[in-house]
Amino acid sequence: MKIRSGRPRLLAVLPVLVLSCLGLMGCESKAGTAAVVDGHRITEKELSRYVPANAQPIPGQGGTSTPAKNFVLQFLVRNEVFPLLLAASGSPVTDAQLAAGRAKALEGTTERELTQQIVASGLSERFEPVVLRNRQLIAVLQTKLTTDKQINDALAKIKDKVSINPRYGSWDLGSLSVKDLGKKQLPSVLSFDQTLPGDVTQPTQQ
Repeated sequence: MKIRSGRPRLLAVLPVLVLSCLGLMGCESKAGTAAVVDGHRITEKELSRYVPANAQPIPGQGGTSTPAKNFVLQFLVRNEVFPLLLAASGSPVTDAQLAAGRAKALEGTTERELTQQIVASGLSERFEPVVLRNRQLIAVLQTKLTTDKQINDALAKIKDKVSINPRYGSWDLGSLSVKDLGKKQLPSVLSFDQTLPGDVTQPTQQ
């Protein structure tokens, strides 16, 4: 299955900023921390809440796969980063925008179906609200960040906001992605082609 959303047309051509790996002091200071986003701590216990002990890597395109905890961590980090991007652009996300984003995110599906797809991938059903919020926020981003300048200016303002525990890799600001221990970068939200088993759908093109 592909957990999918409409592809942000301009975000898809977001230039990759040449930025060094962000500092990791925030993660090192507290045991059990997977990431810190603008002071918000994402714990390893939280990852375990969504990832069963026997979870297998999540298959991707081209025969690649992503460790389940890294896959979940990327969603959790982005769910904190996206509101920061919107606020940095001068357009903080509102409840009304989230409601509209929810409607768009659920076009052609239901929360029950989304939950079934997540469980079929080997992740916990508890992960469904995380995925849904991710899709809501992407829908808002599509309508708010519509020029390269807006995107670059917002990214520049949040460049020091994210740190990742080295055991999971590092954070690449230009693509809003976790890099798995210096290996191939995980699929970016800019194309939103992350895959889970069983999906035969394709991301919506714009």
